[in-house]
Amino acid sequence: MSQRERMTVLQLIPAMDSGGAEVCVLEQSRALVGAGHRVLVGSAGGRLESQLQAAGAEAVRLHCGMKSLHWFRSILQLRRLLLSEQVDLVDVHSRLPAWCLWFVLRLLPARQRPLVVHTVHGLNSLGYYSRIMLRASCVVAVSECVREHLRVMAGGQQTAGVVVIYRGVDSQRFSRRWPQSDGWRAEYLREHPEAIGRFLLLLPGRLSRGKGHVDLIRLLADLRAVGVEVQALCPGNTSGREHYVSELQSLAAALRVSDCLVFPGLREDLESIYAGVDVVLSLSSSPESFSLTTAEALATGVPVVGYDHGGAGELLRRIFSGGLVRPGDRGELFERVRRVLGGQLVPGPFPADLELSEMQRKTLELYEKIVSDRCRPGESC
Repeated sequence: MSQRERMTVLQLIPAMDSGGAEVCVLEQSRALVGAGHRVLVGSAGGRLESQLQAAGAEAVRLHCGMKSLHWFRSILQLRRLLLSEQVDLVDVHSRLPAWCLWFVLRLLPARQRPLVVHTVHGLNSLGYYSRIMLRASCVVAVSECVREHLRVMAGGQQTAGVVVIYRGVDSQRFSRRWPQSDGWRAEYLREHPEAIGRFLLLLPGRLSRGKGHVDLIRLLADLRAVGVEVQALCPGNTSGREHYVSELQSLAAALRVSDCLVFPGLREDLESIYAGVDVVLSLSSSPESFSLTTAEALATGVPVVGYDHGGAGELLRRIFSGGLVRPGDRGELFERVRRVLGGQLVPGPFPADLELSEMQRKTLELYEKIVSDRCRPGESC
């Protein structure tokens, strides 16, 4: 690629600690650097920043995602950055940084303004503050349900310029190897002999209210009542969440399923756990934009049972409709899980458009097309 064709891309995000949007920024940066482009990532920093730098991206300290005096200073910082680094394109991954960029663009002559992409990772509120995400040369939605949400946000009008690029799953890490192909289950049973002879369930995600832990504990009680013995793992960081974990343990004790519930802490080996359990659950009370854990589990081949809303419902309808449950329906959840444990339901093939390499390819093509066409905010590319 010639020097003339080389893009300078700035990605804006509040911080680079953890989460779906942050990992997406990291993976996009790797692909862009690999294609010969220059990548700047403006954020307040975080634990993923070292991986960004190892990938060849440049970390820039910007507090454009903080509601404080730092935010106003970041407007001037961002203006200087855009001019000094001759940024061709900015991809914004959150609402407050999008507002920051909006103000900055008003301080620049039209010929000096970069092109703008907004990537929408969440199902945000429908008010004026969120509608800033529609003001870009192109808007990327991470799922069809996000695109529909943006259509509603736009007052039901067709949202020209919104494209769907699914969050990608690393097919090398999350390969189709279920069931129990790498010894994780055998080691787990050595450490937890009380689980021998039981089915293993997994509820991945943060240990926070609304993620379905109460529904899981009630499910454990319902299964035990009919003689189905299981043990459920709820991985996640327990630091700062001790009170919530204690509440869950008290509920489990009241329903006499304390021995069925395990909190193994934060785990970095989810691909092995997926391959070693019998069912993965997705029980968030509110719809989520994509549900990466659902996609990762289905890529591994393990059956997923989850509520039919948001991104999880979208994925299950495509790959494993037998795992769909009406949100909050305790009886249907029990029946679906029991059928899966009986071996009656198996997920279908994992779609190619959900793979990480496809996300990276489509994002790179989109950036290059926008820069080539020089599409400004409000123009259709």
